[in-house]
Amino acid sequence: MRPSARVSNAFARGDAIVYTPAPLLKRAHTLIFPTHALFWLGMGLVFLYGVAAILLAPTSVHLLPRFVVEGLLQSVYGYFFLLLGIPCGIYVIGWRASDVFVWTRAPGTLAVDDQGLRDGTTRIAWRNVHTLVEQHQEQQVVLHHRDGTYRLRLGLWSDADDLRHTVLGNVVPRLLEGVGRQVAAGEPVRFGPLTLSDAGLTHKGQLMRWEDIESIRLQDELDQGAATRELIIVSLGKPRKIDEAKVINAPVLLAYLSDRLAG
Repeated sequence: MRPSARVSNAFARGDAIVYTPAPLLKRAHTLIFPTHALFWLGMGLVFLYGVAAILLAPTSVHLLPRFVVEGLLQSVYGYFFLLLGIPCGIYVIGWRASDVFVWTRAPGTLAVDDQGLRDGTTRIAWRNVHTLVEQHQEQQVVLHHRDGTYRLRLGLWSDADDLRHTVLGNVVPRLLEGVGRQVAAGEPVRFGPLTLSDAGLTHKGQLMRWEDIESIRLQDELDQGAATRELIIVSLGKPRKIDEAKVINAPVLLAYLSDRLAG
């Protein structure tokens, strides 16, 4: 095994990623207003208002000055704005600004302890969580558990970083034990587009053997205002970029890889 194999230091402590939850009896996180979503709500309303102004102008209902509407229609983007404005507005409000609407229905506090999480009438036991997905663009941790799916919207709760650490610290070690047993038994473990086995990692049908993996790191990207995080694996000098949101149980995989490559 190559001694150069490594995981990004931003996610490592020593030579391996370790998720150890701090001992706690119970901690409450208070509901906060999602100010980060106001920009997207405003943008969506601008799209809808602009299209409405164009469509109502022929009826003598002027939501915008006439010269603004005429200038918009005469611009190179006028046709596309008229055609895509409403779908874009609905998409932005319903997706990027959705935290605002969830906030209106959320309970005042979210409680976590060493047994699980309680959000109003919803109770999730850590032992029942079998899959987690981090969606950095939406600031969410999606927990798939025995009774369904729960979206933990970090932007709605106080001390979001501490909340995320507590959730991962309780879920990842439990799942990591199962992954270790499966690999030791010779069973492949799927992590979305990646498959883990005792021989290495497989991506798009190509096996990257442990001794060929040179580095593994997470890298934040900002593309047209959308924040994403990519898992970058360098094997035999060739980097492979994978959207972390598509990697099921990504923190579990990273913890396993950091320990495997460090050992």
